[in-house]
This record gives sequence, structure tokens and C-alpha cells, in this order.
Amino acid sequence: MNQLEQIEQWHGFKYPELYHRLYHDGMLDWGEFGPNWHATYWEKFKINPPLLLLGNDIELLDLNRRDNGTSIIENIGDFKSPDCYLQIKPEFKFIPFAKTGGGDFYVFQFDKQNGDDVPVTLVPHDYMLAEVLAKNLQDFIFRMLLECVVDIDEHTRVADGDLKTNLFNMLKTHKPYLSQNQAAKVEEIYSRDLFKHILKYPNGNEESLTGLISMDEIDDTLRQEIGFEGLDEEFQYTSD
Repeated sequence: MNQLEQIEQWHGFKYPELYHRLYHDGMLDWGEFGPNWHATYWEKFKINPPLLLLGNDIELLDLNRRDNGTSIIENIGDFKSPDCYLQIKPEFKFIPFAKTGGGDFYVFQFDKQNGDDVPVTLVPHDYMLAEVLAKNLQDFIFRMLLECVVDIDEHTRVADGDLKTNLFNMLKTHKPYLSQNQAAKVEEIYSRDLFKHILKYPNGNEESLTGLISMDEIDDTLRQEIGFEGLDEEFQYTSD
């Protein structure tokens, strides 16, 4: 029995088949985080990046280490506990698998499961509204591969050749988990030249970004490629 199967048995659920496939392919292994992570892992990982290593604001909850003092098993247990600090309503069945740098969680939302599709939802740690990001893990991967090139910071884009190499290495390792159309779309976008575009906020503020795709095109692409009735739906998940 492997680690995923043990977790499933302990907590009484079944991970999506694609998550099992990623596990067996070694795509869920980001190494052990710490001060020597870059020196130890980067040269190897940049050639064959594991799942969403170059993604925007995502860090996998590693199965083989303790994460900031809490194991992934304990994270799942916390989410299922009525005493969870997030105060999750009992009707929601969240299984965390990754987090943002700010401590929000990416979860599989099993109460919204539809056949083989288990939605991926972002659950903030300090805000009462969760957001549905994709109807399944495949579509979530596609979304994250696009969103990571909306805003490419100056440090990352200093050497455009290295940037392109890293992006296409990521596409190489992720392509087996995408549809043909999704892989072709990512390849087309990664082949573009960097350009400046404007991000407009609801309050009227604007921000100049440099990337390979604009937010407007992201929105259009997501509706066309992974659109479903619940896409980007927000709902109150807390019991307050």
C-alpha cells in the first residue's frame, strides 16, 4: 500500500485517478524545502519540473516531509475536524493538496464531485469566500500553466532564453496530463514574445504587467477550454 492509498484508507475518500498517476510518475515530489533547496534540487528540477514547480503562488503539500511542522496527513485531519481553525461548514468536503505562499489552500472539493470530476477550489485562510478554479485536476493544471505567464517578474525574465527553456521543460513534463487542445494552447502561448499589458482592477486602479498573455485573454481562454457552470464561483465556506 503506497502513501496515497494509506491516506485514502485513514480518511475515507478516493483521490482522483490523475493524482494517483502524478504520484506514480514522481510528479508530486518537490524535494525537501529548506535553506539548501535551490542548491540541492534546482538544476535537476528545472530540466524535468515536477507538478507546477514554476506555477504562480503554489506549493505542493509534500507527502514525504513535514510542512512547517504539520504533515499533509494532519492538514487533512484539520480540515475534517469540527474544531478546524478555518471553521469549515460540515457540508463541505475539502481535501488539501497544495497551498499559496500566503497560507491559503488548494483543495479537492468532494461535495461537488460529478462522476470522475472532482473540482479544485481555493480556500483562503483569512477570508470567508472560497473560489472554484476548475472542474477537475487536469483543467486546474492547464489553468495554472497559463496563469504563471500573465505576470513574469523582472528577475525571472532577465534572460529570456532561460525563461523559454524553463517554460518548455515544464510543458514537456506536464503535456501527458493535458488534452491535445490544452497542450497546443499552452505551447502557442509559451512561444510568444513578452509584451506589456494593463491589468484593470474592479476599483478602477490599473497595473502594468509584462508577460505572455493578458488577463482578458486568460478569462476568454478559460471559458472556452475549461468552462463549466461553476467556474470561478465564490461561496461562503465558513460557519460564521
